[in-house]
Amino acid sequence: MEIVNIFAIINEALLSVQFERNDCDEFTLAFRNWADTEYLEDFFEKNKSDLQSGEFGIIDVEEAIFKTIDEASVFETYIKDVAENGNFKQGNSLQDLIFYPLHKNDKTFKLQENKAYGTESYSWLRIYAIRISPECYVVSGSSIKLTDSMQDRKHTNDELSKLKITAAYLKKLGLLEQDDFGYIDLVK
Repeated sequence: MEIVNIFAIINEALLSVQFERNDCDEFTLAFRNWADTEYLEDFFEKNKSDLQSGEFGIIDVEEAIFKTIDEASVFETYIKDVAENGNFKQGNSLQDLIFYPLHKNDKTFKLQENKAYGTESYSWLRIYAIRISPECYVVSGSSIKLTDSMQDRKHTNDELSKLKITAAYLKKLGLLEQDDFGYIDLVK
């Protein structure tokens, strides 16, 4: 997996990488997939045993599709609104309201791995990103997480790899502070 571009979803706040195998950035891809009934049906059919394990109650594939589409729409709007209007000093930044450290005891701030949960309580939607500052995150991927551990399934384990690839890419380019992104050409 190789990163070919960094996109500005919301200037200086929410950025997203594009991997060479995809036709768009990871943030756009997540919400495109989560609005695509064919993609969702295929995903939930392949992961039916996880979906119906009881973790999310009694739910069938069709219900899971509609739940995902509805929640994803709200989730995308919420993330963009906080990225555009949030302020760390006022306690309503991406760090305060959206992203949380992937590893509970991670006290690093430079290139910290983070996750965002969907808007519903017991949401299976996740966005993964690297923290640059309290108000700047670079999205590396997303998943529908139906199991306790990301290592339990290939699609979530791949997201761990993408986080590490993204952090290494940012470090290689010297993009360690929010201001550093002013010196590169971002795709808009």
